[in-house]
Amino acid sequence: MSTGARLAWSVVVIWSMMTHGCSLARERPAVRYYALSLTLPTPPSAGGKLSLVVRPFTARDPYDQNYMVYRQSPYQLDFYHYHRWAATPAQQVTDWTRRYLHSAGVFAKVFPTADARADLALGGVVRQFEEIDQGHTWEAALSIDFWLTRGDQRTPLWFQSYAATQQAAKRNPAAIAEAMSRNLEIILRQLTADLAPVVASLPLA
Repeated sequence: MSTGARLAWSVVVIWSMMTHGCSLARERPAVRYYALSLTLPTPPSAGGKLSLVVRPFTARDPYDQNYMVYRQSPYQLDFYHYHRWAATPAQQVTDWTRRYLHSAGVFAKVFPTADARADLALGGVVRQFEEIDQGHTWEAALSIDFWLTRGDQRTPLWFQSYAATQQAAKRNPAAIAEAMSRNLEIILRQLTADLAPVVASLPLA
């Protein structure tokens, strides 16, 4: 091999090593996970007279998975690849609803498991759980349907839909998680206020 050929080959090898090293350095971003966090109400001195079990909630598409959903127009939804919910929206809303109602004292007991036998059962479906990009501001939008049934009965004796939208403090997924937490706290506060007179009016089973 001539000197010129050897020089050209060396340049190719060095360039290949450099580009290969750069490709290794450009690793895929780490996946980041986010969870809701709420402030629970102070338990009252006396609770209600009926027990409650919170059934596992469901979520409508596309909110039935843990990829964070964002919307930049009314007609298009997108998903973050590297920003995800630590648990699905339905799982997080179910868990926080159970914990919130347990602290609120509307019921004599709120069972920690979904298979418990209780006087009343609360069901729900998450209809919206998304980030909405509005130019220079981002918002978190949440809507949930709740219904209350007697024990194992299927016909609801009470039904209500709730929705809340909160502006995020910053334009990033962590701020969306914080705003979504405020949404759920607003909704659960209203849910508690609405359930109190309904439960108080029901006779013991």
